[in-house]
Amino acid sequence: MTAPSTVLDTRALQPDFVLQVNERIDELLESAEAMAELRRLWRDWPVLIFRRQSLEEQEQVRFSNSFGSCESASRKDIQSPYHEEIIYFSTLKYHDGRFVGGFAGGEDVSWHSDQTFRVRPATGAILYGVEVPHNGGDMYWANQYAAWSRLSADVQQLIDGRTGVYRYAKRYEKLNPTELAGSEQVQKMLALPDARHPVVLTHPVTGRKALYADPTTLVAIEGLSAEENARVLPLLFEAGGQESHSYRHKVHHGDVLMWDNGCTMHKRDEMSVEQPRLMKRTTFRLAADAYCVPHA
Repeated sequence: MTAPSTVLDTRALQPDFVLQVNERIDELLESAEAMAELRRLWRDWPVLIFRRQSLEEQEQVRFSNSFGSCESASRKDIQSPYHEEIIYFSTLKYHDGRFVGGFAGGEDVSWHSDQTFRVRPATGAILYGVEVPHNGGDMYWANQYAAWSRLSADVQQLIDGRTGVYRYAKRYEKLNPTELAGSEQVQKMLALPDARHPVVLTHPVTGRKALYADPTTLVAIEGLSAEENARVLPLLFEAGGQESHSYRHKVHHGDVLMWDNGCTMHKRDEMSVEQPRLMKRTTFRLAADAYCVPHA
């Protein structure tokens, strides 16, 4: 199946969701027409995959800034020493035994959407696989447009227009307790105020609705009773992570993975910490008039 683009060489990996772009990113950056087409495609295909790339860090930052405003990394301990916008996920170590990057543990990571515990999340994300495990560590994305469509009409009516309460402490218990236990960083994170976001996001251009119910941070929906929350939240979490609308990707060296956190969730498989791994991530803030974002 070929994606509808007359400008770029592309291949659909999952209809209306995951698109492989068979172009070199460094060359795309030099073409205004190609970048405009790429932004159009990303609107309709929330996950873009570029294979066999060779990117300098400044090129990854420049590429990220082509879609939104690239953030400086909040975790200075795993920040690139060359570009503050990049963080490292790595099992590699310095000579003194410190990990080069964060999230070195090999355990599986649950379905989640990045930064939902923040008041103003940056929803754009790019992950560049410099060195990837031979076994394990596969990436998954779940389509949250499809998750919204999967909900029954009565649940849709109950939650549409309502605000959810998102809390970092819930994510810490699920995803980060081993790595961050006792650190000054986690104390700052645990002190963050609850974030409040719509539990249903509407794309400002296409009008499509996406479920925004991160099971690692969403603790309640305002306006619902405790009993209603206890009934509805599991339904949202189940719909969000349905295998029928998820895509599994075996990551290879040189893969650049790009996704929109406003209408997707993601996770990865377990992997061996003995296998070399170095991945570089940027996050960038998308405009509310062009993307599915949880804030104005």
